[in-house]
Amino acid sequence: MENILRDINAVVGVTGSFVCNDEGQMVAKLMPGVFDDDLLSPVGRTMAQTIAGLKIAQRRKVGDIDLLYDGGRLIVKSVGEGCLCILCVTRINIPLLNLTANVAVKKLETKLKGSQPAKPMAKTEPAPQEPEPESEPKPARKMTLAEMMAANLRR
Repeated sequence: MENILRDINAVVGVTGSFVCNDEGQMVAKLMPGVFDDDLLSPVGRTMAQTIAGLKIAQRRKVGDIDLLYDGGRLIVKSVGEGCLCILCVTRINIPLLNLTANVAVKKLETKLKGSQPAKPMAKTEPAPQEPEPESEPKPARKMTLAEMMAANLRR
């Protein structure tokens, strides 16, 4: 599964990605060291529950969930018995990401059946990203994506 996540992380603008089973347990991850398992586990559990709820409410296949923040973007794709979470920059090329992610979803669907939760992996450094053009002056300090996700989960 890590090879599939490497393909996703190779897309320009992707910071990292991880896969959760239908119970929200991480099965595989390839994220920068800033994001530890204690931070990602609630995100995976929340996304898995959200997808399950949407499937019940809509009684059909669930599309992508796209959460947009000041510091980044979280794109969640339903993967049969779980979900693929992709953390990326705000202005990522969505069609380009979908080309890679949709192929990855097909591969992950077969691998996710009967898989075990992931063991902590070695920390990886994010690939250097092109800086986004500044449109307005930044405030003194913006919350990081991790802080925003944690704040939303506490609500």
